[in-house]
Amino acid sequence: MSIANTSTRRSQPALIVVGVLLAVGGGLFSSSSIEQFLLGTSEGQLAWGPALFRALLVFHGVALLALGWIGREADVGLAFEAKSKTNNVDPSCGRSVMLALLGLLIIGTALRLYRLDTCLWFDEVMTVVELLRLPLSEVVATFSSQNQHMLFSVMGSLSFTVFGESAAAARVPAVMFGVAGIAAMFLLGRKVVGTRESLLATGLMTFSYHHIWFSQNARGYSGLLFFSMLSTWLFLEALERGGRRWWVWYGVSMSLGLWVHMTMAFVIAAQVFVYAIMVLGGIFNRETRSSNEIDSGFAIKGIVTYVLAATATLQLYAVSLPEFFRSALHEESRDSEWTNLMWVVKETVRRLADTGVMGVGLMVCVLVMLVGWLSMTRRDWRAGLLMVLPALLGGGSMIALQHNLWPRFFFFCMGFLLLVAIRGGFIVVDGLVRVCVRSSNREVWSLRLATVAAMMVIAGSAYTIPRCYALPKQDYIGAKDYVEQTRVADEEVVAVGLAGKAYRIYFAPEWSWPRTVEELRLLMSKHDRLRLVYTLDPQLKAFVPEIWDVIKDEFEIEKTFYGTLGGGEINVCRRRLAGSMKVTQGQ
Repeated sequence: MSIANTSTRRSQPALIVVGVLLAVGGGLFSSSSIEQFLLGTSEGQLAWGPALFRALLVFHGVALLALGWIGREADVGLAFEAKSKTNNVDPSCGRSVMLALLGLLIIGTALRLYRLDTCLWFDEVMTVVELLRLPLSEVVATFSSQNQHMLFSVMGSLSFTVFGESAAAARVPAVMFGVAGIAAMFLLGRKVVGTRESLLATGLMTFSYHHIWFSQNARGYSGLLFFSMLSTWLFLEALERGGRRWWVWYGVSMSLGLWVHMTMAFVIAAQVFVYAIMVLGGIFNRETRSSNEIDSGFAIKGIVTYVLAATATLQLYAVSLPEFFRSALHEESRDSEWTNLMWVVKETVRRLADTGVMGVGLMVCVLVMLVGWLSMTRRDWRAGLLMVLPALLGGGSMIALQHNLWPRFFFFCMGFLLLVAIRGGFIVVDGLVRVCVRSSNREVWSLRLATVAAMMVIAGSAYTIPRCYALPKQDYIGAKDYVEQTRVADEEVVAVGLAGKAYRIYFAPEWSWPRTVEELRLLMSKHDRLRLVYTLDPQLKAFVPEIWDVIKDEFEIEKTFYGTLGGGEINVCRRRLAGSMKVTQGQ
């Protein structure tokens, strides 16, 4: 393990000035004035949030003063042990590579902007109504539910200010993060697998059905994926280069990623684990344990980065934390299909069918990824751990907490999986060429064939993209138009469960929304003609099972409006006529 250490001492006037401003600001402004600025009132709605915000301002001001005064630039880093093992990883970027990347970014932007204005699905509706319509100052002080993806909401509020309220404007930040994620994919891939494989993995992401879907989803998941890849790249760069600016940018990426979604903590936990192994390995290594370089340089830089990233994240959330502890923290995930691990597996396999991956193809993909991960781990154990630990930590935590296991919670690992898959494809093709080809040009043939195979996979992925545009995520508008066009004069329309909430607050406020079976029964007794609309039956079964029983026993599906959201069909039902044969759902 090689260690580089070059140090110079010089003060940092900019840090000192900013530190003074922060420290003075924290002491100068009162909690009531902060609340007045954010909410236009000083009635104590933010509780202790402003006080925490002020205390952290002072803390960060003092920290910057100290850093600026000490002004020590100690470039201490542990050079990648894996460098000697990765001669085939070419991090160079020629003009042709940059042009190819630029082309992918342009195409990726176009694919993610096309049909951006289709119907919102339930979570997007809640984001628009509860968050994006708020002034920016209120957005940063609001955390009423786990639907709050703070940085995305900030950007969405700004988008509404600039473009006006619309489905497309709500999704603009997701598009921006999605396109940025393509670039981050290339940077990370070039670091861990080399330029050729990185460019192919970037192409696969560009033409990915699922990446386009999430890049057109007015939620923070594409931002979470972006910061997962960016922070991992910056972490590896900081480990190798050791310069303070790399640690600073790494810390910024961690804080912003956490400001998008707290799932980012699983990515950071994996990075901290790798960092801890390196520090402990350096301390107990015979060649370095007699030196203080590990403790005074590399270790301190990392510790300071993690502490400041944590406090910076706390600063960003400070004014909204009281509401988070009052409301969002207590949201429950009742026992349902969504908390069942097998449901996640089945749903993931079902969604993979959208990309044409099924049966034997799925088994082959798993084996290829396993081969790729083993190859990446042999090449550099750090990269290998960083590719799999976040998913293992996230999945294990969700199972332990009995939280809803929606596949979208694992979307942040998509970049890691694609890199592992492309690496595995190259290794498998290389093995086949070595067995089948005896020519001295085997290496050239291997690279060419693996590249062609990867491009065929990209073409296959591109073939599935039209499915992303064929239907909206959930077709609330289509169901509403159908009901209104076929509705007779004395017919009552009710929507229950999540569909009821979506129609009441956004699509059709005039429709009835019975929350209990008693309310539904009352409406049924008053109206001989009654149409019922519902969606996402696992939620109905878990939260209002009595209403679900009424639907099964006394209604039959008249028409179903499909969407690209798994299980998100909008079902329009009519009351079953007396004496008619019972019709089960889906028949």
